[in-house]
Amino acid sequence: MTVPTVLRDALFSKAREFGQAPLLSLPDGSVVDLQAGSIPLLVNFSFEDKAAKGLRKLKDQAEPEPVVYFSALEMVRDHPVLLLAGETGSGKTSFARHLAFRLAGEGPVMAPLSRNDLGAVHDESWGLEDVLPLYVSVTAGKTFAELLEVALPKNEALLSAEAWTKSDATLLVMLDGIDAAGADGLALLSEALLFQARYLRIRLLALGEISVVKGWALPSGFVRYDLLPLLKVQRRDAARRLAGLDLDATGIALGDAAANPALFAMAINGENAGETAEAITDDWLIKVCGDAGTAAFLSGLAFDALTGKLDDPAVLPVTRVRQLLAACHLASRSAEEAVQPFRQRPDLWTPVLRSLALRLSGSEKANTLIEALIEGNGDAVRRGALLAADLLTEPGSLRDLVAHHLLAIVRDGALSPPERERAGRKLSVWGDPRDLDALADVPGGTFTFGSNTHPNSAPPHQVSVEAFRIGLYPVTNAAYSAFVGETGRLWRSPDGFAEDRRNAPATDLTWRDARAYCDWLTARWRAGGRIGADETVRLPTEPEWERAARGDQPDVGDEIIVYPWGNTWVDDAANSEEAGFNNTCTVGLFPKGRSPYGCYDMAGQVWEWGTTLWGEDMGTPSFKYPYADDGRERPDAAPSVRRVLRGGCFSSGKPKACCTYRGSLEPDGFWRGNGFRIVVAKVTRQDATVDPSSSERLLG
Repeated sequence: MTVPTVLRDALFSKAREFGQAPLLSLPDGSVVDLQAGSIPLLVNFSFEDKAAKGLRKLKDQAEPEPVVYFSALEMVRDHPVLLLAGETGSGKTSFARHLAFRLAGEGPVMAPLSRNDLGAVHDESWGLEDVLPLYVSVTAGKTFAELLEVALPKNEALLSAEAWTKSDATLLVMLDGIDAAGADGLALLSEALLFQARYLRIRLLALGEISVVKGWALPSGFVRYDLLPLLKVQRRDAARRLAGLDLDATGIALGDAAANPALFAMAINGENAGETAEAITDDWLIKVCGDAGTAAFLSGLAFDALTGKLDDPAVLPVTRVRQLLAACHLASRSAEEAVQPFRQRPDLWTPVLRSLALRLSGSEKANTLIEALIEGNGDAVRRGALLAADLLTEPGSLRDLVAHHLLAIVRDGALSPPERERAGRKLSVWGDPRDLDALADVPGGTFTFGSNTHPNSAPPHQVSVEAFRIGLYPVTNAAYSAFVGETGRLWRSPDGFAEDRRNAPATDLTWRDARAYCDWLTARWRAGGRIGADETVRLPTEPEWERAARGDQPDVGDEIIVYPWGNTWVDDAANSEEAGFNNTCTVGLFPKGRSPYGCYDMAGQVWEWGTTLWGEDMGTPSFKYPYADDGRERPDAAPSVRRVLRGGCFSSGKPKACCTYRGSLEPDGFWRGNGFRIVVAKVTRQDATVDPSSSERLLG
C-alpha cells in the first residue's frame, strides 16, 4: 500500500464523518445533516475586482453591471495559501467540513451558483484533482506541529516518503478557528508556511473570526477574503430544497439578520421573519425550550460556556448561538457583569453586548451599560467607546464623549485597522470634525523621480517642480457629492451618498469628472477667498504627485521600493491588498503611512488621477522616462490616450502601493478603485487651456 493511499484512507475516513453531522433543525422536528444542507458561500471579491487588477477599459460612463461575486470554493481553488474570514455563525466550519467531505467522495463538481440577488448565475467549478483534505481544529496554546500531529500522526514521515514525493496527490491543510490561537495566531500561520515550503504539493486554508483576523498583518503569501452573508435567493433555494418551505409565502427567514447562516438556521426552526437576531433568538428559544424557566437555564448555560466556566464544546457548539443566549442571560444582570468579560475578550463579547444593548434599548440600564463601557483609559476604553457608538442613537453629552474617543482612534491610528474603519464610519454619520479639504505645502526644488523597480518607472532621474499645495487626503464622497448636488453631474458610485461613507474617497470617477470638479472648486474657492485669483485647483502632474509622496527620498537601489514613509514596507501603513479591506475606507485611517509633507493615503486606498498622459497601450507607456516637456501634459489629447494613475489602491500589493509605480486608464474609464486628490498652484498658460468636454459636462 502506497503512502498516498494510507493518507487517503485516513483522511477520507474522518472527512466522510462530517457529512452526517447535524446542521439544521426544521420546523417539523427533523434534522438536516451537513451533506444535504450545506449552502455554497460567496466572498467579497467580484468579477469586476478581478478584471480591475489590470485597470480594464470602461467608456462613456456606461451603466456598471451588478456586482457578481466569486465563491469561497473558487478562492480555495485559485489560492494555494488562503485565509477566509467571517463573523460568528457565518458558516466557516461548515464550509471547511463540507469541502473535506466532498473531497473524500466525488469531489466538488461544476454546478450553477447564484452570484447576487439580481439573477446572476454562473457555474461554480473546482478543477483540482486528487486533493486530500486534512481538517485541523485550532486550539489555544498549541503549535502548528502539535496540532498537525493530533490530526495526522506521523505526518512528517508520510510526507517525506518516496511514495508521496512521486505521487500526484495534493494535501489541503485546513486550519479551522485560527482566531482561537489568540496572539499566537500569526505565528501559527508562519509555521504553516514553513511546513508548506518543506513538503511537496501542500495547500493551506485558514478560517477565522473576522473581528480578530482582519487586524492581523498576514505573513507574506497569505491572501485574505471575507465570507458574505447569505443572499435571499440562497435562502429561498435552501428552504425550498430542504424543508419544502416557500419563504415568500410564509414570511420566514428573509430579514437582514437571517442572512447570517447560523441565524438563518434558527429562523427556519423558530419560524421567525429574521428581521433581528434578538427576535430570531426569542422565537427559537420558545420552540426549543417550551417555557421561560428552561429558556433561562439554557441562556445561563450559554453564558457559562462562553466565559469558559463550562468546558464542553458539545453544549451549544455554535459560537453565535452562545453569544445571543448570553445576551438574554445578561439582560437581568448588572452592567459590570456584562462589561467585565468584554474587557478580557472584546472580539468574543462585542456581539453579546451589542445584542444586550438592543434588548435594553430605551431603558436606563442601556445608558448605564454605555457609561460602564467608556470608563477607564487606553485601548480598553477605546474599544468600549467603539462598541458604545453602535448603541447610541440620540445626540447629547454622552455621544459627544464617545465621538471624542472615536476621533482619537482614527487620528492616532489606535486599535486594529478594522476597528478604526468602524470608528471612521460612525464619525461619518455623526459628522467628521476633521478638515478633509486641508492642503499640505510642498516646497519647490529638485528631487529624485522614478525608480528601477519597474521598467515603466525607469530610470530614476532628477526633476524640478515649483512650490504647490496638495490635498492632505483624496477628495472625499462628501466633497464630491456637494459638487454633484450643485451641478447635477452624473455619478454612478454605489455608495457615494451613503451616510457612513462620506469621509471615504470619492470613486467611480473618470479623468473628466476629476477635472470638472477641479474647475468647479476653483470658482468656489476663489469666490470664498480661500485661493487667489492667480491660483487654480487642478490635478497633480506626475512629478508633483511623486514629490508630495516621497519628498526628498533618494533612489537607494534597483530592488528597493520607495514608500511615503521610507524604503522598507511597514505593516498597518496603507490600505493596500495586505490590509485585507478590498475596499476604500475612511481617509487618514493609516497615519503610519503619511508622506514627508503629511499627506495621507498616497500608497493604496485609491489610484489617483494625474494630468500626465500615458499613451494608448495599457502595458507600455508612450511617454517614457526621463520626464520631459514633450506634450505629455496636453489636456486635449484624444479619448484613446490613457492618463496616468498613481499610488495603487486597496487591491494593490506592496510593489504597486508605493511612490513610483505608474498605472493608467482611459480618460472615460472609471471603477471603484480610482479617485483623485487636488493640487492648488499658480495659474499657468497650460492651466488656462479648457477641455471642452469637461466644460460641457460641468454645465450639463
